[in-house]
Amino acid sequence: MKGKTTMDPKLLERYFLGSCASSDAYKVEEWLASSEKSEEDTALLSAIFDRIDKSNDALADKAYEKCASTLNLERAEKNRLPAGPLLPVITILAMAASFVFGLFLHREEPAGTPVEFTEIYAKRGSSEKVILPDGSTIVLKSGSSLIYPSEFRGDTRNVFLSGECYASVAKNPECPFIMSTGMMNVKVTGTEFNIKSFPEDSEAEVALVEGSVQLEGRSGSPTPLQSISLTPGNVVKVDRKNGETRISEFNINNYGPEEERGEAFVFLDRRFCDIVSELSRRLDVNIVIYDKTLGDKRFYSSFVNGESLEEMLATFNADGSMTIREDAGTIRITKRGI
Repeated sequence: MKGKTTMDPKLLERYFLGSCASSDAYKVEEWLASSEKSEEDTALLSAIFDRIDKSNDALADKAYEKCASTLNLERAEKNRLPAGPLLPVITILAMAASFVFGLFLHREEPAGTPVEFTEIYAKRGSSEKVILPDGSTIVLKSGSSLIYPSEFRGDTRNVFLSGECYASVAKNPECPFIMSTGMMNVKVTGTEFNIKSFPEDSEAEVALVEGSVQLEGRSGSPTPLQSISLTPGNVVKVDRKNGETRISEFNINNYGPEEERGEAFVFLDRRFCDIVSELSRRLDVNIVIYDKTLGDKRFYSSFVNGESLEEMLATFNADGSMTIREDAGTIRITKRGI
């Protein structure tokens, strides 16, 4: 796509070096996440990184940290672009990440080859199993994206997630594994956990099955988040609007990769609006809730015997407070009596 760029080059450079105001940073992130980029936009990004002094460690560090915190796909997913393995925004951000990560790692291993990044997308109604370079296994859930390097270098193992996955992380106490999302980082050395962080959901969730994890707020995220430590059987909910957290317990025997638990659906203290979002993604159906009070209701539910969508919705409607009907290919849920 040809055309003039709409981004101020000086502002973009200040952004990657961490020296612009938060309001300007938001504008840049919106621009980075836009669905279309011109040839001039791509050239601008390349030129910005070319101007970063490769001999200056401090500048390289700042650019690395900023690019790492930006590469989360949160706003890109909100655009609801066609499901595909390489969305335009991912290409732009992966190019930026490749340059900055390569720059950062080049200082540590001058003779090393450039690090390449792979993006995996699990389309609606399916899942993808990914083996990372360190042997960690990621089960990427429906409607989710994962970006990871061709090899882990330095003193951390960083990957980037938009959506949900179940992670079985290879143990390496000397090199922590960090999974970054739009609002938080999950830091582990070797463990099993499930994380849900879809930008359209009202809450993000981390459930720990084995080992230990540390949750930290992502630098630059508009949602404040205190550092939280979890033990096996803990699940934490993080409100996407205000950062408030809720920690509860769950049965670890009912939680695991879809490959191990079939097509089980496990909802741990989930809001109904988020449950409906998950059902829509995993079953590739359209479901709409027309009453906020219904969407805010919370449920603990497990479906492990191949229950149909109709059976699951009937369970949530055990008190008869909902009217559920299908119309023109969409399941519509309203409050009874309306």
